[in-house]
Amino acid sequence: MNISNLRRKGFTLIELLVVIAIIAILIGLLLPAVQKVREAAAKSQCQNNMKQITLAFHNYHGTYSCFPSGSFGGGSSGSFPAPWGDTVCGGGCPYGHFSWAVKILPYMEAENLFKQFDFTVPAYATTIFENGSERGPAGNALNKTACTSMPKNLVCPSAKRTAPANEFKDYAVNAGTGSCCPERNTTGHNGMAFVWSSIKISEVKDGTSNTFLIMEKLHSSNQSWLNADRGSNHFAWVHHPSQGYVSATEPATQQPPNSTFWNNRSAAGGHGGGIMTSWVDGRVGFISNGINFPTYQAMHSREGEEVVGNY
Repeated sequence: MNISNLRRKGFTLIELLVVIAIIAILIGLLLPAVQKVREAAAKSQCQNNMKQITLAFHNYHGTYSCFPSGSFGGGSSGSFPAPWGDTVCGGGCPYGHFSWAVKILPYMEAENLFKQFDFTVPAYATTIFENGSERGPAGNALNKTACTSMPKNLVCPSAKRTAPANEFKDYAVNAGTGSCCPERNTTGHNGMAFVWSSIKISEVKDGTSNTFLIMEKLHSSNQSWLNADRGSNHFAWVHHPSQGYVSATEPATQQPPNSTFWNNRSAAGGHGGGIMTSWVDGRVGFISNGINFPTYQAMHSREGEEVVGNY
């Protein structure tokens, strides 16, 4: 056997480099496609989450003849005595109210979790990073296990995870066109929920297909005084930054989807170019960041008699 012929069966360095280059090109071509498939799957899962939340709202309405309140707990409108009041606000704001996300648990196959909450004492929060400072842990430890056991269907798979997925949600209820503030008083709110609200579907005079119900609110976004990337949308805990609520203005500044100015309460999504939202009629869809603002604002109002344009 000729030894020189055996040696010629191997790859030369140039051939090897060509093969590596071809593989790199193929990977470069495939990665965007893989990312698109992953995002499509994540967007579909987010849409399904929102559908389940919306259905839970309607099932709650079927039981109690009204939609769940945006938040609830001790105190009265504008007055929250200890242990329910926030000393930063002089007792005029809640500190440890419970979110709508807790009220709908029995309608999301999480009734056992719902039964773990003690509503006679405030909720619990492991961390509250507010205006550059840490205020947590806060609340009553009797609710620690329940408040840190959030169901996975309140997590958007496209969200940039900056806080624990067992304690921070990525969805919020429509609080209206922007009257301050839905977590602390009961007047002037024209959306679908505020503290201790009991809105009936018959009160949606603008039409159920023209009124937002549930909207994306990434936990990684800024919400009022809660800093971005530190957790701003607690699963159960609510205080003056209005966790779990979104609005169209703050209070007079326009808040289009994915607004980034400080101290906002705008809807915020993780899918690029807009947000996922549901309407009161149960429909779920995508709203672009560039939507005509008067149209967007009109869909935050349940009985404003606005004309909703194309979107």
